[in-house]
Amino acid sequence: MSITEIKKMLSTLIQYEDSIITHVVPGLIELVYSKGTQSFQLTTLIDGNMSPYDDIDSALEALYIILNPEGLLLL
Repeated sequence: MSITEIKKMLSTLIQYEDSIITHVVPGLIELVYSKGTQSFQLTTLIDGNMSPYDDIDSALEALYIILNPEGLLLL
C-alpha cells in the first residue's frame, strides 16, 4: 500500500469521526480513529499491542512500515 493510499485512508477516518470505522488487515493490524482522544489507535493482532498516534503523519509512518517492511528505505 502506497503512502498516498494510507494517507487518504487516515484522512477518511477523521472525516467520518462520528462513525466508528475500523480497518482490519486480517492477522496483522486493526486501525480505528477515536473521536474522544482525537487519535488513531493501531492494534497489532499478533500480540494485541495497541499504540496511539496523535497525528496523521505518525500513524502514516507506523502503518507504512507495517504494511511495506521491504520498502523501509523509501520513507
